[in-house]
Amino acid sequence: MSGSVRIGHTIDGKYQVIESLGEGGMANVWLARDERLGKLWAIKEIKPNTGGAQKEAMRQAILDEANFMKCLDHPAIPRVVDIHDTGAEVFVVMDYVDGTELGALMRERGRAFAQEDVIGWGIQLCDVLAYLHRRNPPVVYRDMKPSNIILRDDGTVRLIDFGIALECVPGSNGDGRIVGTPGYAPPEQIPDSSMCERSGQSAGGMGIDARADVYALGATMYSLVTGHVPRMAANERGESTVIFRMKPIRAWNPQLSEGLERILTRATQADRALRYASIEEMRYDLTHYRKMTQEWRDAQQHKIVRFRKRVIATACTAIAGCLCLFFGAALRQSDFESFVRVAHAASATATGDNMSDAERACMEAIATSPARIEPYARLLEVYEYDFRFSDAEDVRWRKTLSHADGLEKDDGYAKLCFDAGIAYLSYYGLEQAGGSVGNAAIASIDAASPWFDRAVRACGEDLGHNGQRIDETDVQTAKDYGVVASFYKTVSRAGQEGRSASEAYRTFWDAISNALYTQNNALDAEKSVEGARVRLCQVAVEALSSNTYLAGFSRAGVTREQADSLLTSVRKCTEGLRDFSQAKEYERVFGPVFEEIEAGQITAQKTIQNVYANPVLALGAKEDEQ
Repeated sequence: MSGSVRIGHTIDGKYQVIESLGEGGMANVWLARDERLGKLWAIKEIKPNTGGAQKEAMRQAILDEANFMKCLDHPAIPRVVDIHDTGAEVFVVMDYVDGTELGALMRERGRAFAQEDVIGWGIQLCDVLAYLHRRNPPVVYRDMKPSNIILRDDGTVRLIDFGIALECVPGSNGDGRIVGTPGYAPPEQIPDSSMCERSGQSAGGMGIDARADVYALGATMYSLVTGHVPRMAANERGESTVIFRMKPIRAWNPQLSEGLERILTRATQADRALRYASIEEMRYDLTHYRKMTQEWRDAQQHKIVRFRKRVIATACTAIAGCLCLFFGAALRQSDFESFVRVAHAASATATGDNMSDAERACMEAIATSPARIEPYARLLEVYEYDFRFSDAEDVRWRKTLSHADGLEKDDGYAKLCFDAGIAYLSYYGLEQAGGSVGNAAIASIDAASPWFDRAVRACGEDLGHNGQRIDETDVQTAKDYGVVASFYKTVSRAGQEGRSASEAYRTFWDAISNALYTQNNALDAEKSVEGARVRLCQVAVEALSSNTYLAGFSRAGVTREQADSLLTSVRKCTEGLRDFSQAKEYERVFGPVFEEIEAGQITAQKTIQNVYANPVLALGAKEDEQ
């Protein structure tokens, strides 16, 4: 495609441009719909009014950023799913993040954000930065600021624009560029004479490490919680410079927390040796900011004094103390068992996105003993009760698991993750997409994939599954579902990662064929839940109904007989699900999906006939085999 992109244009024959999402220094970003999958994507292109060496530099920068981002895998970082490079133009297709930039939102509001909100966002951003800093080699983001943070309706944030992220290779002083946003970037990243005097360091040779992101996050949170942002002004020599008066935050608003003030003051020290040594340290303090006040410290000191006075008395009653500990543990165990009993007996019916009584009891049990597996398993059952895994339940589930320290050590962890994957695969995204094969299936599969991966990782390569209590059939099913779940991502990345598309298609075909064969031949007690089998049939029908997919399978060596055999397996599986789909309690949720699967089987039969009767395709398949 030549010339600038306009609304209504189609990129690469499948991405129809819907609207402009904005523009940056070197690129325009568009919202586009995948005409085949019905999914929304964000597409970045080089600004069309650039040319010559500048355009080539921008082109290379966008390609470098895209190739870097496709290696990242974190829920708060948009995925790069496709790169369309025509030689003259580059289009990068990535996840569309539906939300608002915090910078734009703050300008629209005209005031600071609530302290609790800013701390919550800060903790989420610490998690993203920690993921980057733990990579090998470590990655420093270098561009933290409100305009690079997207706030979604569910309160979660996403980090965008990785154009200046830096891989810190040992022995290297970085890429030598002076980049970043003045005011938010630390002095070692954008050397400035006044800043260097304040830090007692020279501008050159300082290098960049993770503490640069600590500073930038501190400065970003400072802006969000005070409403004060860096501004341009002329200095005494008439030169433009950035002014950002970072007084203690309570000088702007006395109602703000002393603990948060201490955290942001430490994070934004000009001398990086005085900052937090790691983003994990900053995250810990953010989660305990209420304990960082002088009042709290005085109270702790008072407790220590009282404790010392009690030590002598306690020594005289050591036996009684041991008995108290014993009965205290027994009481906690009693509380836990009580909550679990209530969780099993209470109503799982919820109003809207509110918690049901059963879910609330599960949360209480988890709070009492966060390393015990039972309440998590019951929580999944509660979420599956109405055959609907809502967005609100998804957020609460992931938040609960993120604080479950030590849960991985339980021998039921792999089974819990497998069951979570089945729950997402079966019930997530159905109502939101009205049962559409193109939308609901992809939404649920994307959500299920990480849980199947966790189950497989927990089992490891050991024949005994690392002592995990999980059936061999479930382990293999998790692997198969994992391949199926990641198929769309795998195909889009295959060429970018140096693997042939045929390998991705063949792997997917083997997995879905094996999964359907296993389900059809297993005893009823060993089959996956009905919702997961419906999903499996959904994906198989979509694969067989699409000319594009089926052509890819053919080129990967899948024969006409194998395609017919898979369609027969789908028919056998759906026949076994007929009573389930027509039952009154399931019909509302799964009825529309089942109807599309049955209609899709007719389309699939025609598609198989068309694709394998195509002589051009047959020739391509033979060439690939050679």
